[in-house]
Amino acid sequence: MYSHSLNSCYNSIAKLNSSFAYQEGFRERNDNMQDFVAIDFETANTNRNSACQIGICQVQNGTIIGQRSWLIKPPSKIFTFSDLHGITYSMVKNQLTFIELWPVIKPYLEHQIVAAHNVKFDMSVLSAVLDYYQLPAMEFRVVDSLDAARKSWPNLQNHRLSTVAEFLSIDLNHHEALSDARACAEIILRSDWSRIKISPYQAASPRRPERNANWVG
Repeated sequence: MYSHSLNSCYNSIAKLNSSFAYQEGFRERNDNMQDFVAIDFETANTNRNSACQIGICQVQNGTIIGQRSWLIKPPSKIFTFSDLHGITYSMVKNQLTFIELWPVIKPYLEHQIVAAHNVKFDMSVLSAVLDYYQLPAMEFRVVDSLDAARKSWPNLQNHRLSTVAEFLSIDLNHHEALSDARACAEIILRSDWSRIKISPYQAASPRRPERNANWVG
């Protein structure tokens, strides 16, 4: 369990309304996708709060200006996706937990346009870890490179990240979070900007869920 003092350091941050939800009713057209942040999460298992790696790629004036990734110690020792991304519990057991990394990660996302490939998945992971650790959430806007690819290159066989990356000759080490985030950024930059839709996310103060027996934090 994390301490009351750790919780109290976040109490001064303003709490927002509603739960993380994709706001289908409000969309904003963006004709010049020059400044945004692309992210990718990898998870240890099917639980969305099991984030074990995050990659972040910053784009400014149409150029990638910064790239960072972190391994994350998730709440559970159970790793069922190691064959997919190669990350095991032994690799993360001495890494920081999400709550410890959050002060570093948060400034990359807050009030930004945040891109991901299949953005609903990555936002569900972010929502789950914020909820799990009772962290105040934030407001930002999202754009989906999957949607952008479908609209920009509709004749592709499919629009998986690996397929689009190969079509655009983007180097990709698939399911390595930074490589996936960088590929997402490249797809957005090469997409038809007039077709890209930006949607707001609205976050709420999370509730405290029950912890299970696999909690190791």
